[in-house]
Amino acid sequence: MLRRLAGCALVLVMVPGGAKAEDKPGSSSGMAVTVERAHQECFAETVRVAGTLVPREESFARPDMDGLRITQVMVEDGDVVKQGQVLARLARPEGQPGQGPANATVQAPSAGTVIGSTAQVGAIASFSGPPLFRIVVGGDVELQADVPMVRVEKLKPGQKARVAVAGLGEVPGTLRFIAPEVNMAAQATRVRIFLGSDEQLRVGTFAAAIVDIGRICAPTISLSAVLYGPEGPLVQVVRNNRIETRPVPVGLISADKVQIREGLNEGDLVVVRAGSFLREGDEVRPVLPAGAKK
Repeated sequence: MLRRLAGCALVLVMVPGGAKAEDKPGSSSGMAVTVERAHQECFAETVRVAGTLVPREESFARPDMDGLRITQVMVEDGDVVKQGQVLARLARPEGQPGQGPANATVQAPSAGTVIGSTAQVGAIASFSGPPLFRIVVGGDVELQADVPMVRVEKLKPGQKARVAVAGLGEVPGTLRFIAPEVNMAAQATRVRIFLGSDEQLRVGTFAAAIVDIGRICAPTISLSAVLYGPEGPLVQVVRNNRIETRPVPVGLISADKVQIREGLNEGDLVVVRAGSFLREGDEVRPVLPAGAKK
């Protein structure tokens, strides 16, 4: 018999009359139903976030004065530079009067990786304009993401994360920073996950992370054993060869297993495929699948 309730497939498994009853062997002539024992299992609790890669710290290289023309660009995007290294050479345009030196250089204010260079030979450099060079200090990159407020309270600096970077794969990370302010419009808080220095990590790349926030151990059953009714999730427990319907708050879900936060004890016999054909007090004959723990 197959029925459907609230999107769940409901299956009654019939077994031969000679199958062994686990609740009261041989004492019930009721309908045979497949059951399982609730068992203690630990799931990893996680928080999922997504965002883009950004520099952990960034510095900017500009000329010390306005009006000089760029005559030579010494580096390009992706180059690793040392503090004080010459990045570009400048000179006063020919025939243009002015005070100060006729030649100058732009130097790296810190060691790191050059990104976003706007320097072009022949262009006039400006102290007040956009920086000629952006430098990722030390080359360190982080994932910046927004986390909904309902999940932020579970996060703490130092928690480990698995970060999937578009086009690169999974890299390890560590939650470093949780912003103290809240984006009221989005009801979210900004976080940063430190990834370290790797030339394959490109600033601006999309990435998603799973932050491990701990482990929760609780009675666990098959997801198919949960029946969703008007008042929420239910399970059907076999006690003294009769059905007891119990409302239960569900917890973490992993693959086809679900943890039950309350209302179920380790060792309880639960109908594997909960269904509307079983009612409170129905007499049944519980049968454990072959190979199941007795």
